[in-house]
Amino acid sequence: MLERWLETWKVSRLSRDLRVEFSPRLRRAFGRCYQSDRLIRLTPSLIGAQSYLMDEVLCHEAAHAAVYERYGADCQPHGKEWRLMMEAAGFEPRVRIPVVVRAGSAIRSAGRSAALFVHRCPVCRSSRKAPKQIHGLRCARCTREGKTVAMKIEAGRRARTRG
Repeated sequence: MLERWLETWKVSRLSRDLRVEFSPRLRRAFGRCYQSDRLIRLTPSLIGAQSYLMDEVLCHEAAHAAVYERYGADCQPHGKEWRLMMEAAGFEPRVRIPVVVRAGSAIRSAGRSAALFVHRCPVCRSSRKAPKQIHGLRCARCTREGKTVAMKIEAGRRARTRG
């Protein structure tokens, strides 16, 4: 499967160097791509998961490596080039996969509460939720407009998550 995607994306030379490994250290993501190291790490929880999930996560991470190989480091992580590669491989180009399996843990029930920190832009008032405080987080909207605005962290709160 991986070699077919690499051929489709016209980076078949990556098949010689691209390594895929499982790491129990991945707890908040299904996978990570380390482009300059030509390494994809996947969470072991994918081993027992539905095959479509493993395929989509592997394709997602391989597309990052392919974008880096073809276009260099200047592309956005989930930008136009990445989205086109995901579509060419037959997957919807999505950043998060809505499943009930959570990386590195047991099945997570839909609707279970999780603590979230709200990061809010003091200029445009846009917000972003995260499970931890991210100091120095910049507002994406203001950054696109040429402003450098640090988001303010509001107190953590319990929020309903969706499955």
